[in-house]
Amino acid sequence: MRIARIIGNAYATLKHEKLKGIKLTVIQPIDHDGEAVGKPIIVADYLNAAIGNLVYWIEDGSTICKVMQKRSIPLRGCILGLIDSIDMKKIGKVLKG
Repeated sequence: MRIARIIGNAYATLKHEKLKGIKLTVIQPIDHDGEAVGKPIIVADYLNAAIGNLVYWIEDGSTICKVMQKRSIPLRGCILGLIDSIDMKKIGKVLKG
């Protein structure tokens, strides 16, 4: 699992049949300091998270299929949980979701 911040929503005029009804969200992966890592990614959002939320996400299509109990979903990433806050006492920093 990885951590990211939601930075937007993705809208599609045409979707693969298995993606209909699934909200697509744009996330920015972050490191342990809360800094952006890499490029933003479009993932499935089954939790209806809001822009600015911190989330747990996975980048594994087969695990998504197992979690959603579906076969062959054309996704590479999915949000699995919402994070309220991360308290890093050693460095005196708190990331809020």
